[in-house]
Amino acid sequence: MSVNRFPIVGVMGSHENPWAEYASAVGKLLAERGYNLLTGAGGGVMTEVAKSFTEVNDRKGVAIGILPAVDYMGEKLDKEEYPNPYIEIPLITPLSAKAQNDVMPYSRNLVNVMTSKALVVLPGSHGTRNEVSLALMYDKPVVMFGPDDAFAKFPEDPLRTDNIEHVKQFLEDVLGK
Repeated sequence: MSVNRFPIVGVMGSHENPWAEYASAVGKLLAERGYNLLTGAGGGVMTEVAKSFTEVNDRKGVAIGILPAVDYMGEKLDKEEYPNPYIEIPLITPLSAKAQNDVMPYSRNLVNVMTSKALVVLPGSHGTRNEVSLALMYDKPVVMFGPDDAFAKFPEDPLRTDNIEHVKQFLEDVLGK
């Protein structure tokens, strides 16, 4: 039996807004290029990207979801939301759903960033910004994909684009063809 050694690409973004135009394009791209997908396994961008990823026939990679042990309010996870129905390998962490601050980053955000070989970040709020900060802290390759104004509160450093071809080129440059 051979082990799947395809690169893991993390896709981070809003748990509320699916940003469908961007998330669908990324999911399809990752599946067609033979990468594994990693998300936080919840709603919004996470559901949309995993849906488009798993809809690609004959893909080689799998959809991995990193689940928190509890939801944002410290309650048991809603089984309807976590994992979303497109996650093929759900992994439950004993960590908080979100980092309390960037100085104490021990959350599933850290697992998401450290497990990924590269990150594609779509618009989101505090948790997504935290993942970008962690990616920068740990020198992880990251590209922000979406309308520029949606990243107004994000760090300035990462590459930004609203063109899927630029995301494709970024991944090829970082991970190889």
